[in-house]
Amino acid sequence: MMGHLDDLNNYVPLGCLVLPQRREQTEPSQTESRWSPVISLESICDFEAPLMAAVTKLLELKWVRLYYCHDISWTLFRCYLLPQDTRLGFEDRKKRTPITCLEILLSNIFVDRDTWHCHHDSRLTERFDRWATVEPGSLFYHFNQIPSPKPDLDLLTDKYYQEALEDILEDNVPGLKTNLYHYQRKSAGLMLQREAAPQRELDPRLESRTAPDGTTFYYDAFKMEFFRSARYYEASRGGILAETMGLGKTVICLALILATKDLAAHIPPNHALKPTRARLGKLTEMSVSVVHRYSVPWKVEFDRMRHASRLEMTGAEKILESSPATYEIPNEPTRHHRRSFVYVPPPRTMIVSSTTLVVVPRNLFLQWQSEIRKHVDDEGLQVLVMDDAKKVLPAPDELRSFDIILFSRNRFELEDQDGQDGQKRRMTPSKTESYCTCPYIGSSRTRDCTCLKPEMLYNSPLKYVHFKRVIVDEGHFFGNSSSSRSTATSVIDKLLTVDHRWVVSGTPAKDLLGVEVDLSTAEDSWSAPDSKTGREMALQQRKAFSSEDTKGAVESLGLLACHYLKIRPWFGSDDKASWKNYIFRHEEIKPRTKSGYTRTLRRFLEGNVVKTRPEDVERDIELPPLRSTVVKLEPSFYDKVTANLFTLVLAANAVTSERSDTDYLFHPSSHKERKLLITNLRQSAFFWTGFSEDDVKGSMKNGRRYLDKKGTTCTIEDRRLLEDVIQSNELVTQSKGWRSLSRSHELGVFVQAWPDESAEHWAFDDSREPLLVGITQLLDAQAFVNRRLCNSDPGEDLSGAGIKALAPLRLHASPNDTANSSTTTDASDPLPAKELFKMSGIPASSLAGEPQRMKRSASSMKPGSKRRSAMPTTSTDIQSQSSPKVGTSPVICCSRPSEPQVKLPSHLAKSSIIGTASAKLSYLVSQILKHHQSEKILVFYQGENSAYYIAQMLELLDIKHEIYAKSLKASVKSDYVVRFNENAEQRVLLMDVHQAAFGLNLSSASRIYFVNPVCRPSVEAQAIKRAHRIGQTRTVFVETLVLKDSIEEKMLERSKRMTSAEHNNAKDLEDDGGIRVIIQDARVLPIAPQEHSGTGQMAPLDEPQQLWGLPARGHTQKSDYHHEHWMSIRTVDVIRSTEPTVFTNAEENNSLSHKRSLVDTGFELNDNHPSTGARQGQPKKSRVLRISA
Repeated sequence: MMGHLDDLNNYVPLGCLVLPQRREQTEPSQTESRWSPVISLESICDFEAPLMAAVTKLLELKWVRLYYCHDISWTLFRCYLLPQDTRLGFEDRKKRTPITCLEILLSNIFVDRDTWHCHHDSRLTERFDRWATVEPGSLFYHFNQIPSPKPDLDLLTDKYYQEALEDILEDNVPGLKTNLYHYQRKSAGLMLQREAAPQRELDPRLESRTAPDGTTFYYDAFKMEFFRSARYYEASRGGILAETMGLGKTVICLALILATKDLAAHIPPNHALKPTRARLGKLTEMSVSVVHRYSVPWKVEFDRMRHASRLEMTGAEKILESSPATYEIPNEPTRHHRRSFVYVPPPRTMIVSSTTLVVVPRNLFLQWQSEIRKHVDDEGLQVLVMDDAKKVLPAPDELRSFDIILFSRNRFELEDQDGQDGQKRRMTPSKTESYCTCPYIGSSRTRDCTCLKPEMLYNSPLKYVHFKRVIVDEGHFFGNSSSSRSTATSVIDKLLTVDHRWVVSGTPAKDLLGVEVDLSTAEDSWSAPDSKTGREMALQQRKAFSSEDTKGAVESLGLLACHYLKIRPWFGSDDKASWKNYIFRHEEIKPRTKSGYTRTLRRFLEGNVVKTRPEDVERDIELPPLRSTVVKLEPSFYDKVTANLFTLVLAANAVTSERSDTDYLFHPSSHKERKLLITNLRQSAFFWTGFSEDDVKGSMKNGRRYLDKKGTTCTIEDRRLLEDVIQSNELVTQSKGWRSLSRSHELGVFVQAWPDESAEHWAFDDSREPLLVGITQLLDAQAFVNRRLCNSDPGEDLSGAGIKALAPLRLHASPNDTANSSTTTDASDPLPAKELFKMSGIPASSLAGEPQRMKRSASSMKPGSKRRSAMPTTSTDIQSQSSPKVGTSPVICCSRPSEPQVKLPSHLAKSSIIGTASAKLSYLVSQILKHHQSEKILVFYQGENSAYYIAQMLELLDIKHEIYAKSLKASVKSDYVVRFNENAEQRVLLMDVHQAAFGLNLSSASRIYFVNPVCRPSVEAQAIKRAHRIGQTRTVFVETLVLKDSIEEKMLERSKRMTSAEHNNAKDLEDDGGIRVIIQDARVLPIAPQEHSGTGQMAPLDEPQQLWGLPARGHTQKSDYHHEHWMSIRTVDVIRSTEPTVFTNAEENNSLSHKRSLVDTGFELNDNHPSTGARQGQPKKSRVLRISA
């Protein structure tokens, strides 16, 4: 052993120690031969005490060997370090004392080659870097630097996988009827390559370094360990498919499944044993055993034989089908008690299959089925659909016959009930030997036994099948901190035996987007997402490592690698490594600092993520242009009133609290109340009825009381501000229309030429021309007349219907009075938060959620009834909720006609809808009326009341629509998406913007409207990508609606100026300092005298719309009932801040001859995708597409 340590080749040439020469040492060494071994350090030069002690200790332990020589001014010591992988059976390398000595030594080592060769220049030296080498850049930057897939056929040794990869790369996958783009082929090919030929990867804890003499060694910076030889792990046989949203991840997965559907999973080598037979086996039995043991794809070979010789292999196929490949897994022995015998359970028999499990969110479940039907031949795949919780999984032998088992995530998680009964009881070793102690039945000796028995337990068939792969769509949830305890993770870990694990997600971690998506909301031409210059500038802007890169997304990737992908060494009990220890560069251990990423991150991303760079995608496809515009609208009278009321609240609070103490809205302790108020403020820009008359009077009263109070310390500017806002809101409470809308929580609609005899019974204010009506009441009136279109006078008894419709409004004049009334509080008790803020000018209603809409039916007023019903999500729901049976005259029911069948009386024919109380609603509805016949429309909202008002207006105009709300069941959401894409009658989809980031394909929509600015680039970009994706055949127009000169306009402008780091640092938008200043500096919007009555109060529609007897919008014709007195009193002022930006890929790719039109990987309104007929060449292998419901 000592001779082994004397061999210098067993050491790592680390570098040099450099110390000043003693005066008596004047002769420098001239050649390499003058390096002499160190015998005594004291005799050579003077060391500092700590360094002397450390080097001496390491020399004694044989950890280092030193050679020295003299330069002109220096004494140099070559240091050779004993690496960790050199056999040192008698040395304990974990003792802290030598590690500390080594740390001191490393801090004094020079590694430049000149010093190693005895030519030291203090100006050109390089010290040993004790810490891991930094890889400059943020996580966003590294994610967007992943090289595009480049599968290599030469790496595959199995001929069947080579053929499958050739089929993919040549776009000749049997059973796939969609033509793949080149980048899609390469992505699917790389996935196949990683499954079939995983490479060896350097242990991520090690980094290679070059010694001063040119040799290579390996260094573990966290443990401070050195190795002469590399240590490798097998790369993951799965990974993350992270193609950008809209680039066809689903069809890539289907291509992979189709190309390998006859290639079964491999039997683990330790279980691939020759069977032991009691007698000599038949040749057939032995042949079947060999085929299965070596996973020979016999179906492929039989197809070849059938096509080459026209021989039918029916008999052999039946034998192989009836004798599936199996192997046994021994169960662990159990001992119930210390003195009892050891019980060995029978082994578990596993059936080997080529089946792929696909687990998808419920809201994407129908979309996946639709994608399979679209991209796969009718005889291409056998699919088992598992979405119903009551549906039982087939037996294991039947499961293996399917190519895909499509699970909804909810149904998949139900398999966690394995091993328990209906009461969720599980069998434990102690219970298996216990005797029954249940009571006897009556006086008999028969027990009424409820004991748990093995046959009562659920036995999941999944654990008896060896699957080929599992694909989890939108599987980034495995990266959540609680994923290790999630039900889906439990099912995968406990029940599944799979060869390959894949996650499909365009955002594998929070805000981890492709740079082209991050730029999709840009309005500047240089930053178009298909602009190379724009992408490069965006990457450089977000390249710097920041504090946000130390948490969140990077931690999610680590959890994903550990809990789902099971990548070593992050997963496993032996020699498990900590993700945080090695992914960051730590320049101090206590406290542990994080100054950047190490090479480990780049190696992880390149080895496990499949993603194509945008410039490579552009070589294949050209998406239609994307035109993004901010539309600034002139606010209506009611919009201005609402904005001024919020300004009153903010100003009263700021001044009366003197911008200090806990009752000030922007005090650090008021975060919750501030968030609620600002959320309401942002939503109020569409329409708001949350302030009652008492709220307004109370805020103004508090303000006046403060102004009259002596000894206040507010500034002159604040005093003037409060006086202005109080004066501007004096007339609000005198507006009968505002009071009516506030009490009923209805949105006002203006109707021209309402029948005179009934106008007063429907009116919300004193004006009759135009007539202000609540939208719900207007729906009642419309339904009342339309049901009587066959009568001689459909409007008969319309007055009585109005009296009944407005009865709840008159009986319950102020539903918030009770809730908002002041309460008596004991002076000794601390004031509740809302009462405290109320005293400083903020009414409680402004700190609540959205205002609750008033119920109109008598039943809803009964004690104990729910305050609010569920929000309707379809036009049918709205019609049923908003059309009570009113009136007493005889009714001859007529359904709403698809074409006008009855000529309306003149007094009804003139009635038309000419505007609303909301500028945004009037503009939005005008745009929908303009485009809905030729294009499908996607409307993103942020508040349920906004969605409800829009839906009511669309119902009023008979435009079919649906609401994709967060409160819906996932199965209903999935159904809505499919219906919107495939049903030509569904023209408009209203969607909660926060529901738009989960893999939805809405490429049938080409008009997108944001009712309120999102002010979060990543959220807005993902929402836009629902429509601007592969499968889109039209130019996509995006419009964000903003009220001119409002707080939301200034907030939007500020959010666009914010950097990515500022967005990340602001958990809530109001946390940003600039946003807070905007809110604090709010001022009143001037209201002209002519806006207080009549048409001056409304935001007009572009064209008046017929009210009664409206033909179905599926066959809409322009109304012939345009009133001659229609006036453009105050048109909507549409101001575009810049020219619409056109995002196109055409500039640098028009010359490419291989560019094609869009592949139909998304839904289309018209069936105009390229031909998907059979290809020439190799015959297609196929099976019947059997989707079992």
